[in-house]
Amino acid sequence: MTKKLLFLVVLSIWTSISVLAQSIELAPFAGYTFRSTVNITNGQARVNDGFTYGGALTYTAGLYNAIELSYYRYQTNATAQSSYSGFEFVDTPVAVNYMLIGGQRIVPANEKVSGFTGFNLGAGWLGSRDDSFSTITKFSVGFVAGLKVMASDKIGLRLQTNLALPITSAGGSFYWGTGGSGVGLTGYVPIWSFGFTGGLVYKIK
Repeated sequence: MTKKLLFLVVLSIWTSISVLAQSIELAPFAGYTFRSTVNITNGQARVNDGFTYGGALTYTAGLYNAIELSYYRYQTNATAQSSYSGFEFVDTPVAVNYMLIGGQRIVPANEKVSGFTGFNLGAGWLGSRDDSFSTITKFSVGFVAGLKVMASDKIGLRLQTNLALPITSAGGSFYWGTGGSGVGLTGYVPIWSFGFTGGLVYKIK
């Protein structure tokens, strides 16, 4: 699924849901994503950690259920090293992005504090920040769990942990390749993005 098609699908769902939503919340956030490492031939490939930012739109359909659209992005470096003959060390700047939509289960503690968990589906894409390779897009799933504390009827604080996983076993994989002295080396790199974020919650409806 291309990013343009994903955007159109998400826009259609968003428009339909917003008509029925009992309330709508906007939550810009920032945080940190930890590095992900995978074994390749005689070595390792790694997408390093980095500062993460993004936002979420949450449509509540009742006291306990909601639908959420979220976007995450972090910029870092991807590296690969191996003892394989002729392999050249790789270090390239990358940007990791996820756009996801899914259901959320709300667990109210009182009128001001509530926990939440969620399962999301969407797309993840890995892009080169120096145009050294073409952007790679994969179907992805995500999980979130966190806490919302409302300071008033309109504004509050949101803290969460999140995990996003591209599905690399269906129809292909993230591809890591180099050519050095006529030697080619490939590794299939399943990126997992696990981190923590925090931000504000604005109730706009």
